[in-house]
Amino acid sequence: MTRRTLLAVGAALFSVAIWANFLVTTGGMTNGGLGVIELGFIRATVCGIVLWPVARRLGYYPKGMEFWRFLVMVIGAGSGFLFLIPLGFAYAPPADSGIFAPGTMPLWAALVSIVFLGERISAIRGVGYLLIAAGILGVGGYDAIASSGDGVWIGYVYFASGSLLFAFYAAAQRNSGLDALEATALVNFWTLPIACIAASIWGLDYSSVSWVAISWTGFAQFGSGVIAIITFTYATMTLGPSRGAAFIALTPAIVALASDWFLGQPASPMIWIGVFVVSIGVLIASGLFERQAVAKPA
Repeated sequence: MTRRTLLAVGAALFSVAIWANFLVTTGGMTNGGLGVIELGFIRATVCGIVLWPVARRLGYYPKGMEFWRFLVMVIGAGSGFLFLIPLGFAYAPPADSGIFAPGTMPLWAALVSIVFLGERISAIRGVGYLLIAAGILGVGGYDAIASSGDGVWIGYVYFASGSLLFAFYAAAQRNSGLDALEATALVNFWTLPIACIAASIWGLDYSSVSWVAISWTGFAQFGSGVIAIITFTYATMTLGPSRGAAFIALTPAIVALASDWFLGQPASPMIWIGVFVVSIGVLIASGLFERQAVAKPA
């Protein structure tokens, strides 16, 4: 294994760790008294200000970009992380978010690609998507029945909806002419006014949390919104999209473990079964095994 490959693997693992930290930190702060508007304002402010020079270089609105593409990118990557994902933690525990947020991402991405981009999915990858759907529906269906009075399923809907919006962002960004950093800067710059409007309507209250917690939350938001995208882009460019995307399968398991260790919220046996099934499905759907199957006869 070359040094470049080792660096790419390390970058992919680092990205997964950042995403897991974002989910666990956001869940912990939501349950700790930090509201959805407060969380969204922290994310929009930190990421928007840091990436402002990049957005300025782009002219704030890239010349020649279709307005519908711009709108889908801003709403898709902004609204999910600003509002929908944090809202999900008001109903469902952080351990569940790994399955219904990053776990559903390949499923939604495939659906959007098939319907809007005309992409064809091979039979092997189709099996992976079926496993993802089975794992999600199995865990969600069971918990919806067992905890129907608690409304946990509402959190699942918020998590999955945020993931769906990001899938639309990914599809719109594909032919936008922007790289990962430029697209992230554009989204975060225009997300900041949305967060400011929401804050002016519903207000901000950080009195119930310490500045240490707020600082760590800002780091987690910046990490998931900027650093993880850059490192994961490097990993996929070096390893290839299929091998790079396979590392997403680690996120649900890491989130479940971290929720147990740091938040004292252990995952139920059904959640662990869902983590296993979804992770195997993501590995297959990423094309990792398909690639091996084609290479072996050669």
